[in-house]
Parts: sequence; structure tokens; C-alpha cells
Amino acid sequence: MKTLLRKNFIGASLVFTAVMAVYLLTLAPTITNEDGPEFVTAIHVLGIPHPPGFPLYLLIGKIFSFIPFGTLGWRINLMSAVFGALTAVMLYLIIQKTISRYVISFLVSLLLPFSLIFWSQSVTAEVYTLNTFFVALLIYLLMIWQQDQKDKYLYWFSLLYGLCLTNHTMSIVLAPAFTLFILLVNKKIIFNWRLIVKMFGLFCLGLSVYLYIPIRAWQQAVYNWGPITTWQDVVAHITRAKYGDLNPFSSSYSKTGIVLSFLYDIYRQFFWPTIILAAGGVVYFWKKNMPLAALTVGIFLLNSFGLIYLRKYGFALGIDHTYRVYYLPAYFVLVWWLAIIIDYLYQFLLNTIKNNAKLKAVVQATLLIILLSLPVSFVAMNFGQNDLSDYWLTYDYTKGLLSSLEPNSIYYFAYDGSLQTDTEIFALIYFKMVENFRPDVDIISEQNFFYKTVNVKIPDEHYKLSFEDRRRTFFTMVDSVKDRPLYANYPLTSENNNEKKFSLPNGYAYRAYPSLAEARRANQQYYFGTMRNLLEVKDLIHQNPADDGLIGHYFYNLAAIYLVEGDRVKSQDYLVKAIDFDTAPFNHEYHRFIQYRKEWSGN
Repeated sequence: MKTLLRKNFIGASLVFTAVMAVYLLTLAPTITNEDGPEFVTAIHVLGIPHPPGFPLYLLIGKIFSFIPFGTLGWRINLMSAVFGALTAVMLYLIIQKTISRYVISFLVSLLLPFSLIFWSQSVTAEVYTLNTFFVALLIYLLMIWQQDQKDKYLYWFSLLYGLCLTNHTMSIVLAPAFTLFILLVNKKIIFNWRLIVKMFGLFCLGLSVYLYIPIRAWQQAVYNWGPITTWQDVVAHITRAKYGDLNPFSSSYSKTGIVLSFLYDIYRQFFWPTIILAAGGVVYFWKKNMPLAALTVGIFLLNSFGLIYLRKYGFALGIDHTYRVYYLPAYFVLVWWLAIIIDYLYQFLLNTIKNNAKLKAVVQATLLIILLSLPVSFVAMNFGQNDLSDYWLTYDYTKGLLSSLEPNSIYYFAYDGSLQTDTEIFALIYFKMVENFRPDVDIISEQNFFYKTVNVKIPDEHYKLSFEDRRRTFFTMVDSVKDRPLYANYPLTSENNNEKKFSLPNGYAYRAYPSLAEARRANQQYYFGTMRNLLEVKDLIHQNPADDGLIGHYFYNLAAIYLVEGDRVKSQDYLVKAIDFDTAPFNHEYHRFIQYRKEWSGN
């Protein structure tokens, strides 16, 4: 027993070390894109981020924030890397418990951490490696319980499952799979009400971490996704009711597109031979340990097709990118199945040639070379796309934006629901609430993120208007801007505002003037800040819609600058670049620029 524990410890330590070494080489040095800047801010100020609130992630992140070196963003990114490596450790231990071959367990367990999507979530501030780690830990506890049937493992499972949901409510979809497994192993549990009551109590104890949300709302945290003043607000936040995205009967046919994108992501990351072998693995696993195999099938299906069909969204531009991170537990199971079938085939070959020592040595050497080549090839193939060690786009862009604004100005941020604008607004929140950069500038966001600090208030009715109507009517509501410079993140023309204001680009934003005539007379100042590695990191280009959208937005602004300056050739060049990076080519940004060019040029 001691020998087994020592070997498992050595193997687990080697897995963790190998994965962390690569993750540290590719870890982002500061804030990145999408939700990352919001999470970093919420951890720093112990605030309340978007639903469901992620309190466990914030509290663990707060511990990582005390690391005495690196930027705050780097420290929180490191948290994702640590839990990504720990997930690989859990995969190793689970495979080892299933097949008992150290070499296969070690080398196959390295496939998940170096796969494209899992790696991408391990080098930036996100909740998904922690979520996958918890799923793996819950599986491991159930495996131990199946082996010796001691109630204490079910108690630990219940407590940690509740705790898991305080990182992300998504894992609630796995409840049917967990329940089925427990009943398949011991159906008499359904009559053991004392055990069930204790399990439920411990589950609720784990869930109690969600009390963080009402406590911090009552304490008026610096950052709050929205005013949370009643228990109804708390429940709505935790259950994501504000999104209204739970609707299994909506867009039924269109969801087929998301299913196909999920299957394509499996192929893109693990390739057909792996998928075929994994399918064979689950069939063999079913014969070997039906309850555990049923658990893995349940997790795979519920954490992919289940999530797709429970939510209301049908296939749309960018939805596959948003959903890709939800499937990580399904990928975890896929790699587990692969290890099982490799072990079976290896044992089958050994039994076939057991009397031929030379051939046996050849088979062993061949298997070792093949298995060793798999994680090495994954690292080589995915390194470029996941190397964020020199990623500064979000940080540099947002700092340049705030630096470009005149003293004591107002910046109106119009939100269009894209990943790009998620990145922009969350990065602005980071700079204002973490770095306290440009305290003289008031930011007004349509989600009302700055309601505690901004003097200009927006009526509730404004948020009920359509996307374009919000832009047309906004400037009629702001009475206090007469003596303050006013900026927006889109060009103002007579078509998109009722006051007939017009704007000039400054390099990052658009300065509003009372009319086109005054804009022509203005002595507009431009700001060209430092944008490190804007295009140099080739593998990052056209890989992330948030980054592409941000670059495209920046190029639209440069096209507007050269238009105003009378350089039509450069303006056209940057317009072409903007369209190339625009995640929705010829969308509202393109049409708004064309209208702007038409009015400025007078034709």
C-alpha cells in the first residue's frame, strides 16, 4: 500500500510539474479579454461580478492576490494555471485507479492540459479550470466510495458538490449522472433517510458560500454587477434569472448548429483516431464497470448536449466560441476513455505475444514512443495559440483610451453585447477600480456599472430601448455635459443622435461637438498610445473574437482619423483592416463609419 501511494505521489508530482512548467511559460502577464478583467477587479475589491457571482472563485482568488510578486492580473491568471495542473493530477489519479499502468496514466493525462481549449483557460483569469477540477474531485470520491462503500465519502462528495456550485452553477446539470451512479452502486440508499438528510445538509453547507453575495451587497462593495438590495435580487443573481437563458424549448432546430460545433471542437483538438479509440474505450468500460461507465457517459452528455439544449440560444455568430469552455468536463471524460482503450489494446497485444520476448519488447517500445509523442505534439501544435506571455492588447488599449480623454471629461460607453465590448467595459472597470487611473473621468455605461461614482444618471427606461434608439436618445438626457468634454465609443452623426451632434476621432474615442460645423472648426488632438504586439503575435490573430473585435474597433477609429485629416488612401487602408478584424463584417460599426464618412465628406 505504501509503495502504491509513493508511486502515485511521484506520478502526480511529475504531472503537476510538467504542466505547470508549460503554463508558466505561456501565462498572461496582466489582464486579458472577455470576463478576465472583471474577475481580477472583483477579486481585488471583493466585489460581485456577473451572475451567478462565483463567490468561491473570488475567495480563492483573493488568496492568490496576496502573492508578493507579479502584477495582480498575473497572480489571478496563475490561479487558473494551478487548478489546470491540479485537474491534470486528478485525471492521472483517476486513470491510474482505473487501469493501474503508470506510463499510460502519466502520458495520457497530459493530453487534456495541453489541448487547445483547456490550455486557453489555464493561462488567463477564468473559472473553468477550477470547475473542471471540482468535477474530477467529485468523480474520484465516488470511485473510492464504490470501492469500500463508506458513508464518509458520500458526505465529502455532498459538501464538495455544494462548494463546486459556488464556483459556477453550471455543474448542477451533472446531478442526474451523480444520482444515477450512486443508485446503481447501492439502490438501498434511497431508503436510508438519515444518510440522505446528512448529505443534503452538507450539500447546503457547501452552498452557503453564496452568502458572500448578500453580505457584500449589504456592505456596498466597490464593484457590483448591479444594485442588489433585496433577497429577490440575490436569488435572481445566483440563478442567472437576469439573463433568462434557461429555455429548453427555444431554437430547437438552430441548436443543431451548436451540437455540430461541439463535435467539430472534439475533432479539432483530439482528431478522429482519438475519438474512435475513445468510443471503443467507453464500450469496454461499460462491460468492465457499468455504474462508473454510466457516470462518465452522463457527464459527457450532460456537460455538452445537456447544456446546449437547456439554454435558449440557437446557433449564431460567435456562440461556438462562448460555449467552447463549457465542455471541459466532457473532454476530461473523453481522455479517460482513451486511456482505458489504450490499456486494453496493450494488454491484448501482450497476451497475444506472451511467448515472444523480443516482439513484446518491440510492442512496449512502440507504445512508449506513440504515447510520448502525443503530449509532445499537443504542446507543439497548441503552444502558439495559447502563448499569452507577451499579451498586452487589452491593457494597452484601455490605458490608451483613458489617456486620450481630456481632463474632467465624460465617456459614454455604448454596449452592443459582443465579446469585444465585454472586454472593453470590464477593462475600464479594472483601470478605474483597481489602478484608480484617470479618476477625473466619469464613465457612463448602459449596464450602469459606475452608478456609485458617476454623477450623471440614466433613467431606467433608457435600458428598455432598442440598440440604436439608446444611441439616438442618450445625449438628450445629459444636461450636465455642457461644461464638460463628452466622448463616446462610436462616431456621432446626425443619423444616430437627436441633437444633431457630430464627433471627431481622437485615436480611441470620439469627442462630441454641438454640430458638424463646430466639429470642422475644432482643433482636435490625437492620441497614439503604445500598443505592444498589436499584430506581431501571429498565432493570436483571428483566434479570439474579443481580440479581433478590439483590433477592428481600433482600426475603424484610425480610418476615421485619416478621413478627417483628408488622407483618403490611408483611411481606406485602415477601413479594409478593420473589416478584416471585425467579427461581424459590415455590422453596425461598418455602417456607422460609412454614415460618418458620408456626412463628413458631404457626399
